[in-house]
Amino acid sequence: MNYSRFFSNLQEAPWYRLFLDGVINETTDGATVLDIGTGPAKLLQILAKEKEITGIGIDTNSSMLQEAKTKLKGTGITVKKINPNEKYPFDDHQFEVITICNVLFNLTSEAMEHTLSESLRLLKKGGKIIVLTPTGNGTIWLLTQKFFSFQNLAIYRWYAATKKRAKIWADKGGLESYAKEHLLRYCREVTFSGFAQIEVLQN
Repeated sequence: MNYSRFFSNLQEAPWYRLFLDGVINETTDGATVLDIGTGPAKLLQILAKEKEITGIGIDTNSSMLQEAKTKLKGTGITVKKINPNEKYPFDDHQFEVITICNVLFNLTSEAMEHTLSESLRLLKKGGKIIVLTPTGNGTIWLLTQKFFSFQNLAIYRWYAATKKRAKIWADKGGLESYAKEHLLRYCREVTFSGFAQIEVLQN
């Protein structure tokens, strides 16, 4: 099984839906959505069904996007491959909601700046950028108490793989200073029993 298929299957586990819940709740019904780093596009699949959104997912990984096309069949949502550090192929102020899940904390500072500046360019006035990241907090014992089941075993791999970088991101204050520098409204909420956080930027 290749990594893209593994990650696509991982997103079908019950814990992953709980991880995404804060983003789903924050997304406006019927919004036009851009999902950056969409991967196999589980978030867009859920939003199309439950929030009746329109939109598109973008990613740099062709194999991930093949998995996404399977998940999104019949939803009307499309996906597009992009190249790193290139301008995204959309008009200014095109999207009401931009989601960035499990992505920013893994990027270099230059790649993060590019992602956020492009997001601001594409965001409609009054829109929101919703960023989901792990916190790197918690323990294996708490993770087991909250989420253990045979369907959720991959959560331990996710926790181990993200803990170090996520902790650095959270300790630096996430996007709060970026929001102040760019005169954006900012709010943050810890979710997923303390293992994740949602940051929302509004223009």
